[in-house]
Amino acid sequence: MTEKLDPTGIGIPSLHSRVESWECDFNGHWNARFYARAFQQAAETLPFLPGLSSGRPGRLPPTRYLRFHRELFAGSAVALRSTLIGGGSYAGAVAHLLISEGRLAATALDTGGAAIHGLPVTPAETLRLAQPRGLAGRTDAVWTDGPGTSLCQTGPIRPAETDHRGDLLFEEVVRRLAFATHAHVSALGLNQALLTEAGISRMAVEARITRLGTCPAGAPLQVKARLIGVAVKSFIIALMVESPQGQPVAYAEYSMVTVDLNTRRAVELPEFLLAGFRG
Repeated sequence: MTEKLDPTGIGIPSLHSRVESWECDFNGHWNARFYARAFQQAAETLPFLPGLSSGRPGRLPPTRYLRFHRELFAGSAVALRSTLIGGGSYAGAVAHLLISEGRLAATALDTGGAAIHGLPVTPAETLRLAQPRGLAGRTDAVWTDGPGTSLCQTGPIRPAETDHRGDLLFEEVVRRLAFATHAHVSALGLNQALLTEAGISRMAVEARITRLGTCPAGAPLQVKARLIGVAVKSFIIALMVESPQGQPVAYAEYSMVTVDLNTRRAVELPEFLLAGFRG
């Protein structure tokens, strides 16, 4: 499906980067936090480009949808292009297209933020791949406790993990969400032993992240996690990032697939993961 879209002529250039070898994770590809960093840097660049402006330059959008379409590996060139969505359910949202070697690798959709004036508009139909799919219709950023909830302590915020306003970097939110996801699914059996023995791992294909508050440098963050849905080859995990006092910082939902790393293709969920959800 991604091959049918030529992203290189959509919108305007908003960032150029590359995949560094030390930015790749246990799956051997670019870690999601660095996709997240690229999207945030593009969003912060836009108001400073010729002909563009925003009433609140640099502020994080309340909600960002991410979709991962293709893996990127060390040495890959990265280019981002940004546009406004014209029409449809997400009219006026800013879409960022992350491209490598002319092919779409990931997309981000910023909703509810300050308007970017002067940004080219692209029809919603053209930008289907930037719009929610597995998480379509899931808009409530409300945590609900339920069976199987885990709690992950992710450590204190360091000053280097905040931006020029003192807010936690978007990539740091994603990193801490990854810690909690890793701990949660590992406890269910989707762990390093399975990866070593069978080559089975997991990858995110879609995410929705909503910022709900701030937390100062020096304060630790904890993340609650639980499975809220399963399908044949995918599952959805909900996560709440909060302060030690329970003040919300971010809410997220991740749609993930189990993957055979020998073929780099999605496979059916292991029975123990289904049992963990049922339990």
